[in-house]
Amino acid sequence: MFARLFALILTLLAVLAPGLATRAEAREITDMAGRKITVPDRITRVHSASYPLTLLFYVLAPDLLVAVNNAPNEKQMAFLPPEIAKLPALGGMPGHGPAMNPEEVLALHPDLVIAWLEPMGEHGETDRLYGRTGLPVAYVRLNSIADYPDALKFLGELLDRRERAAALAAYISSALERVQKAVAAVPAGKRLHYYYAEGPDGLATECANSFHVEAMRLAGGENIDQCQQSTHVGLERISLEQVIVGKPSLILALDPHFRDLARSAPEWRNVEAVGQDRIVTVPRLPFNWLDRPPSFMQALGAQWLASLFYPEQFPIDIRAETKKFYQLFFDVDLKDEDVERILH
Repeated sequence: MFARLFALILTLLAVLAPGLATRAEAREITDMAGRKITVPDRITRVHSASYPLTLLFYVLAPDLLVAVNNAPNEKQMAFLPPEIAKLPALGGMPGHGPAMNPEEVLALHPDLVIAWLEPMGEHGETDRLYGRTGLPVAYVRLNSIADYPDALKFLGELLDRRERAAALAAYISSALERVQKAVAAVPAGKRLHYYYAEGPDGLATECANSFHVEAMRLAGGENIDQCQQSTHVGLERISLEQVIVGKPSLILALDPHFRDLARSAPEWRNVEAVGQDRIVTVPRLPFNWLDRPPSFMQALGAQWLASLFYPEQFPIDIRAETKKFYQLFFDVDLKDEDVERILH
């Protein structure tokens, strides 16, 4: 009878052992939304639900990604780890490119989903979609470029990438501190007035309070459009007459073809910045330096802007800084001609 009992105990242990091991290997964390979730002790497969976060994974932990939201193009891949090109493109949350299918994500067996705690607070849809999968979802706060150091610290701890995360966070913190110190010396009455031209016709823009123009605010620019952002998307329409009245002394163009359009179109000649040929196209390799999406690239973009806005207060060698940034974040050593191509 003792032998039978012993055999029964061994059988029960064999059945329960996998569950016990799973619980022993799990841990409880608090994400950046203040939610407690249970995740594996060692995370090896991650799905990023939002493009800004996926870009951060490209430079922090690309080997952990099971998919991308949008497939990088050939020019972008020149700066990214080659394994990124092999990942399936599953889309992302609404407003972040093609919509994703939670079942497709589940089929890739990620340990964890990382989601953006968006500036406009629109994360209810993320909960609804991923709630059906049973996958743990950890929110990361990236409402501002100033959030990146804490976000990197959180992800470094979560993913066991502490050293890499600390190096990236230190650069961002230092860059922001340098820009803020330089801009603080510029009197309010002498701040540069800019216009942010989006879209092929240059008549879509962002309100002064929009998170889409945070790098411009950080660099001390005064937005001529003082509207209030009401949606995540932005791209507020504006008339050419409003641009003329705003008298921007510099135009930042998102579309690379806008500068040629404005210089050749008679209706734009009454805009002060156009008449003075003060139109600058925003660098966009491998990703936009300022916006769409907002990303860690703003740490370099804000320095570039500060050097454009206030060259005396912020006399940085932007070409040398670009080389430094790309080496640290992308592990790419740029040549002089590479820098010129990126900047122009």
